Amino acid sequence: MGARAGPGDTALPDRDIGTTGASIVHPLAAAPHGVRGFAVRLVSQAMAGAPAHPAKPRPVVDPVLDPLMNGILERLAISEAVARNKFASGKPVQDTPREQALLDSVGERAAQFGLTPAQARTFFRLQIEAGKLVQTALLARWMRDGSAPGEPVDLVTRLRPALDKLGTSLMHDLGRLCALPDDPSRLARIHQARERIARTAKLEALQRAAFDEATSGLCLSAPPRVWTLSMASR
Repeated sequence: MGARAGPGDTALPDRDIGTTGASIVHPLAAAPHGVRGFAVRLVSQAMAGAPAHPAKPRPVVDPVLDPLMNGILERLAISEAVARNKFASGKPVQDTPREQALLDSVGERAAQFGLTPAQARTFFRLQIEAGKLVQTALLARWMRDGSAPGEPVDLVTRLRPALDKLGTSLMHDLGRLCALPDDPSRLARIHQARERIARTAKLEALQRAAFDEATSGLCLSAPPRVWTLSMASR
């Protein structure tokens, strides 16, 4: 079965039902591109229901960092679907009102998860920048090629609700990490988990750059000065 929403969450349908009543596997599950491995399986299951042959779950090495890192990968995979939608619609990557609304929301909710508003806003600012890095690079590639792979998924009714639901999970996981003592052992643990999960997911260069940016400010109150492609035009 696909992911089910709890009270107050927006449910994502397991299937799209056409006029004939036949089940149609969501295009994101049928033709994933870019982010490899675990993240693609996570998003495919969330958007289209469980696959015919479910992948064997990966063993959890770090019970605090693995859920957070895999959630970040899942968000990057959804960013690719957002790029596909924007390629079809012609909408720009930058959506300042949406970004500001997200940052305001996580700042207001931060205390529920044991975070300061600055920690929550810094984390999600980096998720936004990493997502825009993916979108900008993919749109440039698809513009050059003249087409994008797969079919677009509706941004308002499918992708944004998925991002909003994932955001709550990410705040919970980030709160667990930030509750650990702020010492060199936590930094070492973050680095080890980042490298291990990136290797396991077999990320392409673009996704690795975005993943590094998205994980560069965990539990920080301000973004680090890490240069990425998304900063090139600043």
